[in-house]
Amino acid sequence: MMPTFAQICREIMFELLTPKFSREIPESSRLLAPDMLKVARSAYGMYLRAHSEQMPRPAGVVVSQGSDRGQLIFAVPPVLLPGERFVSFEEIESQLY
Repeated sequence: MMPTFAQICREIMFELLTPKFSREIPESSRLLAPDMLKVARSAYGMYLRAHSEQMPRPAGVVVSQGSDRGQLIFAVPPVLLPGERFVSFEEIESQLY
């Protein structure tokens, strides 16, 4: 039996709206903008100077694009707003940048 027009439309919409995870670039392999890394390192450095003996190590820093402020994050995975980027502790400490 041939599919109806409505069934064909539903299948097309499903294909268009279903995320293609294989095409997405994983967060860990995306390059980090130098200015965002600088903000993350600055926020982490201030934290170390003030609280290094009292608090646990953060998982990383959340930085908004175009902002000069970072928010330390202790839980993983963080919940990000549009335009925010999570910079992991490993990226902050990395010598690659």
